Amino acid sequence: MGETLQNAAIEEGADMLVMGAFGHSRLAEFILGGATRDILDRPSLPVLLSH
Repeated sequence: MGETLQNAAIEEGADMLVMGAFGHSRLAEFILGGATRDILDRPSLPVLLSH
């Protein structure tokens, strides 16, 4: 999920990815995945997070 968001931002010519960071239960993250964690693990461009 995070890779898809970053790729879309890069394709649009974005210089930075701005997103909200939300915490979910461990079970929900395990089942649905977590975009925030994906992006922070492998950033392709600068990221500004707001919680």
